[in-house]
Amino acid sequence: MTDKLNPKRIAQLLTQGTRQLDSGTLSALSNARQKALQRQSMRVPVFTLAAGRWAHLQLPFSAHPWMSAGLLAAALIVGTGYWHHAQEQQIADLDVAILTDELPIEVFVD
Repeated sequence: MTDKLNPKRIAQLLTQGTRQLDSGTLSALSNARQKALQRQSMRVPVFTLAAGRWAHLQLPFSAHPWMSAGLLAAALIVGTGYWHHAQEQQIADLDVAILTDELPIEVFVD
């Protein structure tokens, strides 16, 4: 049981096994194979989540919308961080100006 699977040996065994089947079974298998190949060629690519117990879950989406959504989320996070930093810097500059009396009196009067 610890032997590695040998694809060539498996192919040989399958070929030997098909020689023992009758022609009706062989034609049915050939038709089933052709139908399966036709169905496979009609399918669109799917995005598969391959992590843990969700490995069987396939989403019928390509990766492009997911990448676009990820880039948009990253841009929003970076933009929000930059805006927040700019606001803090503006408040800090205003605090320094108030503490050093560099503001005109009009700022304190409504």
